[in-house]
Amino acid sequence: MSQIARHDFEASGPPTTTSYYEATEDLGTPFKVFLAGGVVSKRDPATGKEKTSIADLPGLIATVVRSRVLHSRKLSGADLRYIRSALCMKAKVLAAAADMTAENYSRCEAGRKPMSSTTEKVYRSFVFLITFARDKGVQDTIKQQQANSPVPPDEAQKALAGFQKLFLEMKISPIFDPAEQLEFTFTRGRRPKAAPCGGDDGEWKSDLDQIAA
Repeated sequence: MSQIARHDFEASGPPTTTSYYEATEDLGTPFKVFLAGGVVSKRDPATGKEKTSIADLPGLIATVVRSRVLHSRKLSGADLRYIRSALCMKAKVLAAAADMTAENYSRCEAGRKPMSSTTEKVYRSFVFLITFARDKGVQDTIKQQQANSPVPPDEAQKALAGFQKLFLEMKISPIFDPAEQLEFTFTRGRRPKAAPCGGDDGEWKSDLDQIAA
C-alpha cells in the first residue's frame, strides 16, 4: 500500500505524524488525493499480492468532485474530463447544463478553449448539486427531515440564495503555476479525542471540513 508520512499540527502541542494513502492513481484524478482512514490493505493468500480497498468509493468520489469545484483554481481540460467520468455523464448533458453547445464543451475538455468565468460558475454549481442529488444517504436524510419538520418556503429560499451566492461570487483564479499541482486530503473515521478509538464515522470529509468544524 503506497503511503506517505505527513504532519498534522494541532492547536496545542507538537505535530503528530500520520500515514496517508495516496489514492491519485486509484481515482484517476488530474490532481493529488491523499486519504487518512477508510483504507484497508490485505494480502491475498493465494497470490501473495497486497490488495487495497477504499471504503464507500462512490461517496469518496462525490466528495472529491465537490472539493475540486469549490477550489478557486480554473478548471482545466483534464479536470473537466475527470468530473464527467466521475459523474458517469455524457458530455452533451454537461454542455446543456452549462448552456453551451456540445462542440464548445468538447473544445474545453480538449484544452483548446477555456470556459468563460460565468459559464464555469454555472457548471460548477450544477456539478456540486448533482453529486448530492445522486447520494442516497443525502436523499434519505432530506426525506426524513421533511417528514419530521418541513422547511418553511422562506428558509428554503434563503438557502438557495446562499448557494447561488457561493458560486456566482466565486473568484476563479486563471493565473497559477502549472508546476504547482493541486493536492486534496480526505479523512474518514476520525473521532473526537474524548470518543472511543476505532470505528468508522461513515462519511468522507476534506481537511477543510475538519478545520471549519
